[in-house]
Formats: sequence, structure tokens, C-alpha cells
Amino acid sequence: MVKINGEEKKRFCREHPPKKIIFEYPKNKMKDFIEKKGFHVENKFFREKEEERIESKLQTKLNFYIKEEAMEKILKHCKEMAIEGKEALGFLIGDVKYWGGEYSVVYDIATASLLSSSIYVRFKKEAFEEIFNKLDEIEYEYVLIGWYHSHLGYSSFMSKIDMETQIKYFNKPFHASMVVDPIKKEVKVFRLYGDECVEIPYAIFR
Repeated sequence: MVKINGEEKKRFCREHPPKKIIFEYPKNKMKDFIEKKGFHVENKFFREKEEERIESKLQTKLNFYIKEEAMEKILKHCKEMAIEGKEALGFLIGDVKYWGGEYSVVYDIATASLLSSSIYVRFKKEAFEEIFNKLDEIEYEYVLIGWYHSHLGYSSFMSKIDMETQIKYFNKPFHASMVVDPIKKEVKVFRLYGDECVEIPYAIFR
């Protein structure tokens, strides 16, 4: 059985970071990437979510990579949920490697049944068994790199509730939170550094 809380790295793996980079944030504009892939959603009226936004500074060092297919799955999931006026949620699956420092790689995602609205999302009770079954089917040795969720038209940021989730379940240095807004065409990634929330650059590779 895979555990969510207290997830550990499986082994020490020294490997050069992915070389076939097709997108790098913040050098490139995610708006262009989303539009090119066709994963944007036409602007609709959604009630503004009144949440306390956690201030975050952008780190300069690139140490987070996501495979193109995984990013497409995330954007597709967020688009499909947004069309229904709902937020999306799922886990980031990958590995932690080393090359002049530690970096994370996302190869795939896992999600399941959700209780969701335009301002709220969480897994249904039965969802965790669905997710564990999906994770058990993965043939390679993996690490839960973090989680992703979407916002509907009020931009990508970490809220106070998001921070509480990150601190409780994803508090390792390699853990990350990806926040997607398919309406504003934004994708941002955040990590914890002590008690501080920091936005980090990321790269998409194939």
C-alpha cells in the first residue's frame, strides 16, 4: 500500500536533468503553451473565491521538471472540470534525482472521484482506494512528488488552506504544489522552504 503522508525518496539516483526541454517557466509564457495545446477555457462567470493569498517570491534555480504527457494530462483534467464549473485535483507522480543538487521529475499523475465546485475541491471517501489501485499498477519505482489543483479565473496562487495541505501532507524539500488556472491560462509551482511558500521555475520536457 502506498502512503501519502511521510512519503520518502526511494533511492539515490545520480542522473543528468532532462535535455529535451520544450518549455521553461518563467522564460516562456504558459498562456502560449496552453493555447497551442488547446487546453484553455473560455472566460465564464465564476464567483470570486475569497481566500487569503500567501505571498511567495520566485526562486531562480531550476530543479523541477515535468514530462510533456503528464502536463497535458493535468491541463486536460483541469479543462474538463472547468467546463463543468468545477476545480480539479490530483497527485504528481515521479522521482527525485541528483545532478549538482537535488531535482524533481514528474512522469505521470493520479486522480480519482472528486467533490468539487467552482471554489472548492477534495477527494471523495472512496477516491483513495481508486488512487492506491492506480498507483499499485505503476511498474517503476516512484515517488509522490506533490499535488496539483485548479482555480477558475482567479489566478494561480497558494491560499491559506493550500498551505495547510502542503504543510500536513507534502512537507519534504522535494514536494511541490502545482496550481493551474485554465481560464487565465496560468500554471505556477510552489514549494515550502521552512515555513515560507516559494514559487519555483519549472521546465516541460519530452
